[in-house]
Amino acid sequence: MSAPQRMAEIAGGGIGGLATAALLARDGWKVRVHERGDQIREIGAGIYIKNNSIEVLEQLGVFDAMAPLGLQLQRAEIRFPDGSLRQQRSLAGLSRVHVFSRQAVIEALRDVALAEGAEIVTDSTVTGVTEQGGRYALRTQKGAASTADLVVGADGVNSAVRNSLPMRSGFRVLPTIIDRFLIQGREFTPENKTVEHWSGNRRIGVTPAGPDSTYVYMVAPERDATAKKLPLDAADWSARFPELAGLMQALSQAPATQYNYGVVNCPHWAMKNVAILGDAAHGLPPTLGQGAGLTLINAYALAHHLRQEADVARAIRQWEHNVRFISDQTQTWACRYDWFSRQWPTSLDVARPLITWAFGRFRYLNDRMRIADQGLRLAGIDMTR
Repeated sequence: MSAPQRMAEIAGGGIGGLATAALLARDGWKVRVHERGDQIREIGAGIYIKNNSIEVLEQLGVFDAMAPLGLQLQRAEIRFPDGSLRQQRSLAGLSRVHVFSRQAVIEALRDVALAEGAEIVTDSTVTGVTEQGGRYALRTQKGAASTADLVVGADGVNSAVRNSLPMRSGFRVLPTIIDRFLIQGREFTPENKTVEHWSGNRRIGVTPAGPDSTYVYMVAPERDATAKKLPLDAADWSARFPELAGLMQALSQAPATQYNYGVVNCPHWAMKNVAILGDAAHGLPPTLGQGAGLTLINAYALAHHLRQEADVARAIRQWEHNVRFISDQTQTWACRYDWFSRQWPTSLDVARPLITWAFGRFRYLNDRMRIADQGLRLAGIDMTR
């Protein structure tokens, strides 16, 4: 007699929720995803899909179809206002990077989740979890969802699932702002490389995001009132980054999104039959471009542990124990990078090139800062099986 089908209820129709849904449905789970919006969609910006993300997308069988919608980068550079090159890294092997629009990634994950048999319910706002018979069930504005063997909180940095659990968790806003743009054309990105331009405590990243689009992010301390202006002050930004004056004019006419960096404190990812995943578990500044990467490898590892261990509570405790160190270390280094770029005294700018050079030159520092690039290898999970 076959075992009864296991049921998973997932809060959040983003990268983490959809990837987890696809992976669990492929393993025979009955899966339902709750998305508060009226459709599965992402904001109009670019996203770095690094080696660890690519390995999961390859396992899901969607990466080859996605690849033509994005672009593979050959190298990453850091340049200073005079155009001088201060750091350069080759983006190959475990450091490979593709760039896509966020919508292309979310649609690929939505389609594979549906193809594997997961159910996606839109206009379904999750308000938390409620305890029933020693386990937790997902609660929505329309009433409690069916009791599930597994509840996954993949509902973002202000997670209702996480916040309803008895743990001292929360989201802390950082005093750094980021503006993001996705513009048509490759006029400003003729080469397949990503360049981060530094000037004092401001940074601008310029990256091709596909065959016909360019992704730009602009970062500054929150205290910089001029940098916070939208539409952006093209004259002020051009004065600080004279080699990007033409790009500044184009961006002053383009739509943008602006938000503060932030960091999530989540003491426990596993509690009874609840797993906290993605930004809800390890939200971090996007300084290392690993938000999606950590989310996808943790989703894959969760499915792996549930495959190995029938007891859900034990499986998710083992999952957290075995893989969390990758996310914790990445989160720590992402916050350090943010502090360095935001708080470094401008009076000591003469020393900044040396520190920037050191991070690019010494393998020990790079390996620690970019631990997530290695994916799940360090956790002993073989993704080729």
